[in-house]
Amino acid sequence: MRCGRMTVQTKGNTMRLLWIVLALLCYSIVTSAAQVIEMISPYDNPPFVVDQKKEQGLVYDLASLLSVRSQGKYQFKVVVVPRARLQKMLLRSGVYVVPLVSPKWFGDENEKKYLWTSALMEDENLVLSPRKRALEYENSASLQGKRTSIVLGHAIEPLDQLEKGGTVKTESTQSLNNGLRMLARGRIDFMVMGRMVAIYLIRDLRLEDEIHISDKSLERFDRKIMVSPQSQKELHKWLEGEIQRLRRSGQWKKYLRVEVSLQNHDVATDPQFI
Repeated sequence: MRCGRMTVQTKGNTMRLLWIVLALLCYSIVTSAAQVIEMISPYDNPPFVVDQKKEQGLVYDLASLLSVRSQGKYQFKVVVVPRARLQKMLLRSGVYVVPLVSPKWFGDENEKKYLWTSALMEDENLVLSPRKRALEYENSASLQGKRTSIVLGHAIEPLDQLEKGGTVKTESTQSLNNGLRMLARGRIDFMVMGRMVAIYLIRDLRLEDEIHISDKSLERFDRKIMVSPQSQKELHKWLEGEIQRLRRSGQWKKYLRVEVSLQNHDVATDPQFI
């Protein structure tokens, strides 16, 4: 009887192993059949890229979500590069997408140079200041003679123009985190930062009580997906359809709620992010 039970158990283990092998084989076939699309991210900071090794952050969430929704047709692979290198990569031919960027950043306001999806969300560049010297932004005159910090590789065009015109004084720093700490200590007068990034980092650094956010922002912009001109129209059409469906379903909003939030302030509930 023992031998019989062992035989049955052995057969059961063999069947389970066979099912596992078949499942892995099917997954491999589906994955290999999928067209690999590079999702080139110019962001290396939260909430877009939280941990490259663990592949955590909004860019990875978007790549995974789109890959799953394509049902084996596309596999989006995230590649994080500095912005300077991205500009060079855009000159090459090939199929790739750039997530959560604005056409104006690439001199393509008319959206003729590249293919663009509809906006996945709207964002804005906030004017931040030390709470003890709170600054309410009205226009460029509000910043006259003020000191700010710029992060190497993180260009903000309106701020660059103010610097070139001599309206503001700037000093460089290595990271957004360093800039916010300088701001909280009063070493600089203001910083300009995208709302999504600011909300995440202020919360992460626990600087909610140290930093003031001006009611008026420096500028508003749409975050879209850029699609390379060499990409098939079918890919662009599919992405556009998925963006529309994600906005209607509220599924993307759930990712925002997880990745971007402040105590007593949930950025994902703001209408512009739905």
